[in-house]
Amino acid sequence: NSVDNVRDLREDVVYTPACTRYKVYIIDEVHMLSAGAFNALLKTLEEPPSHVVFILATTEPNKLPATILSRCQRYDFRRITSGGIAARLHTICTAKGVEFEEEALHLIAGISDGALRDAISILDQCLSIGNGKLKYSDVISITGMADKQIMSLFADSLIEQNISKIISLVNQIAAEGKDISQFISSLILYFRDLLVCKLIGESPVLSNVLDVPSEILKTMNSEAQRLAKDEIVGILNELSDLESNLRWLSHPRISLEISLIKICTKILTQKSEPTYQIMDNIQPMYDQKPQCTVGSPVEQNIDITVAIWDNVLKELNKAGKNPLCSILRTAEIVNLNENCIGIVLPGNEGANKQIISQHDNIKLLENILKRELQGKDIKVKCLIKDDLKNIKKSIS
Repeated sequence: NSVDNVRDLREDVVYTPACTRYKVYIIDEVHMLSAGAFNALLKTLEEPPSHVVFILATTEPNKLPATILSRCQRYDFRRITSGGIAARLHTICTAKGVEFEEEALHLIAGISDGALRDAISILDQCLSIGNGKLKYSDVISITGMADKQIMSLFADSLIEQNISKIISLVNQIAAEGKDISQFISSLILYFRDLLVCKLIGESPVLSNVLDVPSEILKTMNSEAQRLAKDEIVGILNELSDLESNLRWLSHPRISLEISLIKICTKILTQKSEPTYQIMDNIQPMYDQKPQCTVGSPVEQNIDITVAIWDNVLKELNKAGKNPLCSILRTAEIVNLNENCIGIVLPGNEGANKQIISQHDNIKLLENILKRELQGKDIKVKCLIKDDLKNIKKSIS
């Protein structure tokens, strides 16, 4: 990457190749060249000999000088899809006369993460112990991965908050000699797939995004529906924190058990939160010009006058929460109980409900209301119309 290296190269390029049409120079990780080396190479790139081709390879094209980029044709290489890798492995196995399980090919393709060379290397290792046969179990054994069935058992145990089953499964993983770090990584990927299932739903696009067998996809869809989106995100955050701190931990297995128990506890806490008691005569409590009408507040309940709610919206604007303010302008405010109000969104705006329900947004609303109501603590809960209908039905 020095100027001297580039000068040597410039002296070599003038000689024609002995037995081929072109001389091809591949400079790998070209972004590592010094500024002086780039300047020394620039003239040669501007007017290369007709028999010379330069290939500049880099993973960070943004670090290349504009003077270099402007003199090159750019080709971006991307990861190969899991389906494409599995198809190539299928071709290789067929050409070699190797018996194989389709699940094994898909597992190798998923592990290789878009790199065909890695996939072929794993295939060779599996064939070396499989007597010419490629089995799903051999791939699991060679790579140290935990299969989808184990992942599914962990997911079910977390959903059911079955701590004893979780401890038993962790013990099984350890007894099989699985690497804890690798297992945590696999668990993160599995819950990431569950999040995708939750967000996309049972759509034809889903099978292309996840690229897993239909039986496994059906199981994952079922598990995803048993968890809320926020719960899956919370699980991913907890596991990601554990993975990033694992190198500093003396007892990875114990740390994994503690993290999984914490996840169970959080899910249990969220599912056991008491619902607010709603008064029979739920009434709108502010006039949202012009979409809401002012209803007389219920006796002994919170009086949110129009002026106060207008001030809340103004404070949100000042805090730079313009999108949040826009959503709230379409909502109704209702009394939930003596110390709690509900923000009711029209229709079935699940996405907007998730935005308002974020902890920081709810806290900001509660703080503004506290100031406007001279220090009175008010809880805020976001609802959609369907929530309100269910609440009314449960009361009647």
